[in-house]
Amino acid sequence: MLVKGILMIFIGSLIGWVTNYFAIKMLFRPHNEVNILGFKIQGLIPKRRNEMAESIAATIDAELISMKDITGTLDSIEIEDEIDKIVDVVVEDKLKKELLAKMPMAAMFINDSIMNKVKGVVKDAIEENKGEFVEIVINKLEENVDLKAMVVEKMEGFSLDYMEELTFRIAKNELKHIEIVGAFLGGVIGAAQFGISYFL
Repeated sequence: MLVKGILMIFIGSLIGWVTNYFAIKMLFRPHNEVNILGFKIQGLIPKRRNEMAESIAATIDAELISMKDITGTLDSIEIEDEIDKIVDVVVEDKLKKELLAKMPMAAMFINDSIMNKVKGVVKDAIEENKGEFVEIVINKLEENVDLKAMVVEKMEGFSLDYMEELTFRIAKNELKHIEIVGAFLGGVIGAAQFGISYFL
């Protein structure tokens, strides 16, 4: 009876572990639909990949970070230093060089003092209209950048092998615990069956 009890507990544990092991593997396997005795079998994630990508992207956009969250930070960014750099490039590389290339005689009248004044006027004009400038950028970003579509496209671009490897790497311990719990519950069921058969 003792051997029978140990054997039933062992078999129950083995069945519980194997069942959970294959259930975890079938999250991804098989990648492509397989027809076995009239039953169509395919891994959960490969089968519902597009639907899951849409769902995850929608959750990220609604709950985690949206384009409005990103553009909302633009108001708080100090862009004065960046404006200085941009104006320097525009005035020096564009205005001065192109003007002198087209009108060499202008070199007689354009000196550093005049260029600095031009830079100052341009910078002041941009600073005075900073709010309008940022608002235009924000509107353009919100109109033309679809964060949800970008996430979906990125996820659909992942190969199933990569997604499987990434999932098992991140959740390795948790998935192993599921297998162990399956073995434990299988053993408990085996012990219960032995107890029932013993007393009956």
